[in-house]
Amino acid sequence: MKKIRIISCGLAFLILAGISCWATEQSLHLLLPAGWPEILVWGITIAFFVVASFGTKLIVDSLSGQSFIDNRKLKLFGGVLLVLFFWLIMSMPTNTHTFFYNDKIGSVITKDIETTNKYLLQVVERGTSSTLVLDSVGTQMKDQVEEQRRHIVAQFNGDEPPFKPGNGVEIGKHLEAINKILKSQIQQDLRYNSKDPAILNKYHVEINKALSDALKTHTISEQSVISARNQKDRLSALNDSIQDHIATGSLSEAEIKQCEKELKDGYNIVATNKLFIDFDEKSDDKEVYTKENAETRTKRMASVIDVFFVDFLQGKYPASFWYYIILSILVDIAAFIFISLL
Repeated sequence: MKKIRIISCGLAFLILAGISCWATEQSLHLLLPAGWPEILVWGITIAFFVVASFGTKLIVDSLSGQSFIDNRKLKLFGGVLLVLFFWLIMSMPTNTHTFFYNDKIGSVITKDIETTNKYLLQVVERGTSSTLVLDSVGTQMKDQVEEQRRHIVAQFNGDEPPFKPGNGVEIGKHLEAINKILKSQIQQDLRYNSKDPAILNKYHVEINKALSDALKTHTISEQSVISARNQKDRLSALNDSIQDHIATGSLSEAEIKQCEKELKDGYNIVATNKLFIDFDEKSDDKEVYTKENAETRTKRMASVIDVFFVDFLQGKYPASFWYYIILSILVDIAAFIFISLL
């Protein structure tokens, strides 16, 4: 009977320990830099779990033994430290992360693609709109130039002091103001006081050209529109494939990595054109897409540090996240109980 109990407890321990080690290995594999041999990650994982199990055994032996035990307090303290570092800080968070990641990565990728495409579409639509879309500097520059143009027209028509129609001295002052704003070199026509409308038309043409040249760096470039359109098409095509694999439960790590790369390219395009995009004010999209070295939400999900020790502890996940924590704790505690019974 004792033999059966030992075999049963040993088998139960191996099964639960295997689940725990698998979960830890999966999380560490996602966290560690590419190129780490998987067998090495497995070795680290198993070693950590064995040490954590040994720590729980020290605690149980120290608390349950009725007879004299050498260095009882020291063993208890050592067991607590081992459990703290190798289980509470390493095994439990990584297990939680793996359970959470496997359950949520599909929906995170879907939402990430959807949001990125929404902002890429804004770049395409505003970059091809018949209405010129400008950033704040460009808008201010255009307004200032148009104000000077209004004065030039009024001066030429004699609608402003000194109320002398024609190509007067005041027009030269307004042209100089425009040159200062646009860093251009528009020259006043030498036919002073002439009322020839061709002179005013010439000023309009030269101002329009100088303004157009100056605003090129303050609007969405043609290259940005092309890049945004192409990236949106790539993400949409990739999303179709992703959805099929999510539905069949066959989403692979290679596909997730491909999504991360394509999403990163999309993030970069959005960040480049951030001044022309209306971000959702009810979300943290602006912060996510525009911060330096922006990390995609899909990529962030792969990091146990970000998911557990940053986002969860900052309250960014709903209370349902505790389900994954409890599941992780129960698996490990059950394994520790079975090994203590051996």
